[in-house]
Amino acid sequence: MREKADSDLVRRQNRLLLMEALRQHGAMARVEMGRHTGLSPASITSISSQLIADGILEEDTAPHVPSEGSHRRGRPTTQIDFNPKNANVVAVKVSIDGLELALADGRGAILARRTSRTATYDADPTAFGKLVADEITALLAKARVPARRVARVGIAVQGVADSQAGTVVWSPAFRTRNIAVSSVVEERLGIPCRVANDANMIAEGLIGSDRAGYGGTAAVVFMGYGVGMGLIINGQVYHGPTGAAAEFGHMNHLPDGPLCRCGRRGCVEAYVADYSLLRWASGNAATQPPSFNAIPEAHMLALEAAAHRGEAAAVSAYAKAGEALGFGLARIIAILTPSRIVLAGPGTRAMALIAPHLNRALEAGVVDELRRNVAIEVVPIDTDMIIKGTIDRALRHVDREIFAHGPPLKRGRELENIA
Repeated sequence: MREKADSDLVRRQNRLLLMEALRQHGAMARVEMGRHTGLSPASITSISSQLIADGILEEDTAPHVPSEGSHRRGRPTTQIDFNPKNANVVAVKVSIDGLELALADGRGAILARRTSRTATYDADPTAFGKLVADEITALLAKARVPARRVARVGIAVQGVADSQAGTVVWSPAFRTRNIAVSSVVEERLGIPCRVANDANMIAEGLIGSDRAGYGGTAAVVFMGYGVGMGLIINGQVYHGPTGAAAEFGHMNHLPDGPLCRCGRRGCVEAYVADYSLLRWASGNAATQPPSFNAIPEAHMLALEAAAHRGEAAAVSAYAKAGEALGFGLARIIAILTPSRIVLAGPGTRAMALIAPHLNRALEAGVVDELRRNVAIEVVPIDTDMIIKGTIDRALRHVDREIFAHGPPLKRGRELENIA
């Protein structure tokens, strides 16, 4: 019995190893799979053939000629990739006054999108999970995809998300706390659902795009309607025991500073988020409560233009943001010494205004020996990494929890077998 259990475990691990290589590198020939996984040619042939028979992978019958640098230059090969019809996943991004939804196929390609504008802050918290389920239903109807084809729903939310309980513990998008989401979606749609922090989903997206490049330790900071962080440690996103780890935006910058949306004073977010920048520029940061409405992009573009023109109040706002961000990152560097710090989100559009003050704060906040090997990079603001990361994470869950075990199996009922 133990021998069979061990054999099943090895089989699942090897199936997952091959699928992880395909998720990371895309379609490839069997010989390339061997180089990426370390599995023997015989194992690759056996595992890939079974995954194809199960309908999880498929062969591209068109011959592909390897590139100049390939080990088998010039010889046509058959490439293998995920069968896009093996299952679907849905990603939902919750932000102030709105939801964004995306339906993806088994390769992660987005098939349909939906945007819903709703006044989340004053919405009935007991009805929010039903609202999400209804929006997913509308998205699937638009795409003509039945719910039974969806293997998982991933929900990304600003603030503190308890992935174990499936609740939004706290978010500036809501007046109330501890809002149940996952259990309601699962009950109404019969689809497993997981809620997570949006900055963590950016980190998941970066790993999905470049696992080798993000295989070490990195801090991913979102700047925009709020400030969040995703931590990558040894190539894995660190979610913490409940999914609420790395609340960088609500780390204190200065005691008794401006009021943050979380209800405390002096948080990093109270200096760096869009509503904070506008408040600083108005000269009322010390007394003005934070706005809980979504800030129109036009307002931020106008503030950036004013700063570029040299208007003192606008310049000062970005200086304070850079200082708060720099000292906060200095603490992260002193504790973790990450190889990379990645800045993402619409707030990065103003990096030319923020960077000089950020760099001065870094120099003052941490010794050069710890700082010198940390690369700071910016993800283009037109990259929707929250949706991408939510899709990537959902597909990795499907690979691990369903496909590693066998054909497209059950979540309580059977996904259609696409053999």
